[in-house]
Amino acid sequence: MKFMPRKREDFFPKLFQSDLDSDFFDRFFKESNYPQVDVKEANGQYEVVVDVPGFSKDDIQVDFKDGYLSISGKKEESSETSEDEGHYIRKERSFGSFKRSFYVGDVDDQAIKGNFKDGVLQLTVPKPEEKESGNGKRIEIE
Repeated sequence: MKFMPRKREDFFPKLFQSDLDSDFFDRFFKESNYPQVDVKEANGQYEVVVDVPGFSKDDIQVDFKDGYLSISGKKEESSETSEDEGHYIRKERSFGSFKRSFYVGDVDDQAIKGNFKDGVLQLTVPKPEEKESGNGKRIEIE
């Protein structure tokens, strides 16, 4: 008779289950200060949706330079808590800064629009005009 459990859940305590089920890279990005980002191409533009819960509009900055759209933010921890108010038993909220950059090409930076509501930043970025590449040109070497 074997005493080995048939399922991992039966063998390992639930406390460790989340660490064993997650991929190393997923855990790195999900538990770091990097916000989750979706980029969709639709209607001749890019639609960028960034989850930044706990951030205010003033905490977020969006820049466009040399074809790169950069989204950065900073959230500082309040240092107003004194010992008289108690101490933390568990502290999971993250503080600090992040920066994400995406290459979008040579777009009209005046046409980039942004909206922030309920901890979600939405950006619309017009796609660059497609230039005809033709067949190229062969360069003769002398």
